[in-house]
Amino acid sequence: MNKTDVLFIHPGNHRKTYQGLSTEYTATATPAWTLLTAQYVRQEGFSTKLYDVNVEGWDDTTAREVISNYNPELIVMMVYGHNPSASTQTMPAAGRIARDIKKINNAVPVAMGGMHPSALPERTIKEETIDFVILGEGPHTVKGLINCIKGSGSLTDVQGLCYHAVNAEIVINPMPQTIEDLDGTLSGYAWDLLPPLTSYRAHNMHCFQDFERSTRDDFSDVRSPYVAMNTSLGCPYNCTFCCINSVFGKPGIRYWSLDKVMSWIDELVVKYNVRNIRFDDELFILSAQRVERFCDMIIERGHDVNIWVYGRVDTIEERLLKKMKRAGINWICLGIESANEAVRKDVNKKIRKDIKDIVRMIQANDIYVLGNYMFGLPEDDIGTMEETLQLAIELNCEFANFYSVMAYPGSELYNKTAKEHLPETLSEYAQLGYDTKPLPTKYLTPADVLRFRDEAFDKYHANPLYLNMVERRFGSKVRRHIEKMLGCKIKRKLLGD
Repeated sequence: MNKTDVLFIHPGNHRKTYQGLSTEYTATATPAWTLLTAQYVRQEGFSTKLYDVNVEGWDDTTAREVISNYNPELIVMMVYGHNPSASTQTMPAAGRIARDIKKINNAVPVAMGGMHPSALPERTIKEETIDFVILGEGPHTVKGLINCIKGSGSLTDVQGLCYHAVNAEIVINPMPQTIEDLDGTLSGYAWDLLPPLTSYRAHNMHCFQDFERSTRDDFSDVRSPYVAMNTSLGCPYNCTFCCINSVFGKPGIRYWSLDKVMSWIDELVVKYNVRNIRFDDELFILSAQRVERFCDMIIERGHDVNIWVYGRVDTIEERLLKKMKRAGINWICLGIESANEAVRKDVNKKIRKDIKDIVRMIQANDIYVLGNYMFGLPEDDIGTMEETLQLAIELNCEFANFYSVMAYPGSELYNKTAKEHLPETLSEYAQLGYDTKPLPTKYLTPADVLRFRDEAFDKYHANPLYLNMVERRFGSKVRRHIEKMLGCKIKRKLLGD
């Protein structure tokens, strides 16, 4: 059988990470970083395959089948999730896969990269049944590593590589430089290595506006096919709870050219019939000139797309909103975090515009808002968390995410948090998992924070003002869908379930 030079495995365990919500409400997203890296490695002349656990599954027999079918010289897992912080909560699944592979064939080298391994390389290589950790963005490191495995080059020369030396000492090579020529180096996504893109589905709220024309109970016909991708890398801000820059080394933002981005979208729309796209850029809405040009290019092409982007409250410009809507940008996700300015200031989250004005302005232009809120920031008490919940209820965004604060590896908050307050196991970082264990605040226990978060989610989405609004905006199917979602109760070990 022919060997595969590099087999990429995209790890995950949706059922454990999201409990009952995994069956109908969460997304199954394309693994953007894995696809970018796989395309680069393939362009460098190496045979490359990809196995996506979130689509194809993993059980006690899968490791043997994968090794038999692909015969890999190197297995690489880039550990990411639906958002950067989800890297850590994906680690238990990645660890299980690595152990299963090594039980079948210990000689197959296994490497892990991504947000969590980059932030904690020494811990990762000690705790996981793997041979290498890939630090930073990864493409050049993977290329150097497979060259070494094939007998060309030395491990000591591979930047961004962590490994065990002959004497069992852990070696961490210098980090590579961040990739500046994105168009040339990370030139595309290896869509063809994936299962059919119809295997992927958008988050439920991303397609609320299309539910009325759906003919299926799970709305999969309007949620698929689906793609998550990037048009930029990094973030110029430095909120202390964020771990995004652990793979980039410092705050900053780099862009692919819009011509390159449009070539991807053209391919997705024309070849793969993709309509639902989420841009995973930390700040898609930052440069007004770039956003406007992007919209013009989509409008000129006449593509019928349903796009979700991220923005900050203080980067939204009213003059662009009508054009964004025409281009198919239907959802803007805003990191509102907290209603209390002192709580936000403590984590370096400065918002320089009026939150209510910006949300109303977006909605007035027929764009939907996904509000992100955090409970359990270091200065939070019950009063400040209640302020945040009341702001969320007043804003009445078309959907809301409520997060318990975690000190994610790679964030400044992680580095400042006393060891006794950090989760003991990686599964405790999963926001919607059974084992979830948030940080305590100066005034509240982890259980206080988690209980408030779970009750707030129900209060917000069960509020008649909210349910009536979404029925007016989207129709009765969305209302019934949300009411059904509220009946899907997640269990919490910390709360005695």
